[in-house]
Amino acid sequence: MYFFSEEERKYLLKKLIPKARDKSIAEELRGWNWHSTELSPPHDIILPVWEVSDRYCEMDRDVYLRHVQKVSVPASEEMVAGRIYHQAIAELYPTAKRLIYTEGLGICTNLAQILMERMPEAVIEAEESLASIGAGSEATKNVGENLRKLWQFEVSRIVSSIYAYLGKYRYLSEDSLINHALPFVVEHKLDGQYLGLSSNLSADSINMGGMLICDLKTGPKKDFHKLSATGYALVYESLYEVPINIGCTVYLSFPRNHPTPHVERDFFIISDEVRQWFIEERDGKQDLIFYERDPGKCSNPGSCRYKEHCRSLV
Repeated sequence: MYFFSEEERKYLLKKLIPKARDKSIAEELRGWNWHSTELSPPHDIILPVWEVSDRYCEMDRDVYLRHVQKVSVPASEEMVAGRIYHQAIAELYPTAKRLIYTEGLGICTNLAQILMERMPEAVIEAEESLASIGAGSEATKNVGENLRKLWQFEVSRIVSSIYAYLGKYRYLSEDSLINHALPFVVEHKLDGQYLGLSSNLSADSINMGGMLICDLKTGPKKDFHKLSATGYALVYESLYEVPINIGCTVYLSFPRNHPTPHVERDFFIISDEVRQWFIEERDGKQDLIFYERDPGKCSNPGSCRYKEHCRSLV
């Protein structure tokens, strides 16, 4: 998911990164100024990045139902499937790194085979997760097949990247190989307390080479999806005082009768505008919870998990 194509690298290096340098970010919107600017949260209320970034309910009444009315609803099949794909990626990359660290470079000869042997365990766990929410056998089958495609696809990308660097450098340590070939940290833990966010956040991927944050999505594109990477960038800046200027939303889908997953990446500058948008979303949702303000029903609930509770609530 987090390997960029040659075209994407050129786009980043020749256009987006220089543009980000020219488009200077206001100092008061850098995460490290959380203590003295509007970045400071208005209330002592802790929210996860996903909740601040979530705009599927146009009125934010889902936030009101969760926090004020204490309504709890089960995860949908789509949500569980998305978690499964996230978990697979979160397991695969560290496994590959761990094997190289513990077994040495010699393991790279059979790395693809060893990683593929781990796939059945991931599929079984996925099927158990779906069964726990009562998902039908067809849904279980589709997710299982998609997971196999995803696992095989990512194994091929991992091994290809490793071989490229092994072929280029004659003398290469295990640590150097991993930092060259797999230069990102998946499910990177961050403490967002300075910004009124959870102290146990997990950024999907941080590319340590280019200081770029990626956020994985498994649904249709939405403009507000860029808020997720923006939130993690603000938190990273608040902790390490290192500027993060580029975000990337990675869209994962599984076209029917296609041998591999389809991956599309949306790169964007984490500009003043999107930073301000994230802060406004955080402040608005904290206000809603603090003042217990019912925002009213949305006009088009669609497939919202809360719509039955929303209708019954006066």
